[in-house]
Amino acid sequence: MIPRSRHHDENEEQPAKTAGPAGIVRRAFGQGTRPEEELERLLVERAAELEDYAARFEETALELNTREERLRDERASVERLLRQSTAELEAREKELVQFEHELEARDQRLRTSEAQLARRRSDLGAVELKRAALEQRERALETREAALAAREDRLAEGAGLEDRDVEPRAVELYFVPGPGYRLVEAGEEVVTPEAIVEIDGDEYHVARVGRSPLPGDSRRCAYLVRLAPDIAE
Repeated sequence: MIPRSRHHDENEEQPAKTAGPAGIVRRAFGQGTRPEEELERLLVERAAELEDYAARFEETALELNTREERLRDERASVERLLRQSTAELEAREKELVQFEHELEARDQRLRTSEAQLARRRSDLGAVELKRAALEQRERALETREAALAAREDRLAEGAGLEDRDVEPRAVELYFVPGPGYRLVEAGEEVVTPEAIVEIDGDEYHVARVGRSPLPGDSRRCAYLVRLAPDIAE
């Protein structure tokens, strides 16, 4: 076993004495500098670090102020945009309300026009029906007039064959005019042309004497004309 020397043990104790803040001070003092100078140097370094921190803090504060101003500007822009959008929405809503009122008015006018058109169509249908009825009535009248004309022609032809003297003659029928002509039995009464006869309380004069208007009827007939009231009196 090799004995350790005392000098070696003293050298091993040196690191323990130079460790930590106290060791720093010992090393600083061990280099031959004065404590005041070393303290001043440390204070200068610390002041430089604080100034650096202060500069960084000021820069950060300026950046925060800039961001805050930018945020205020953006907020003001957003508020202006919101106010503008609100005003535009209100104006648009007013336009929509006005347009809705216009649509309601147009719808009301359209319903009124449709009702008027329906009434006009109904009136036109009634007019067309009336026109058709009048045309049908006109055709019926034309047919009746044609039949009357043909009958008058036949009567005229028959009258041309009759004796037209004014001698009294016995007749068996009276041709009585009116809304619809009628034949009345005379019972072989003797009459002369222009004679006055009374039938059912009305007076007539004999226009002529001829054959019966009925086809195939050979009886003699007196054709009458109704007297006017003043003439009858």
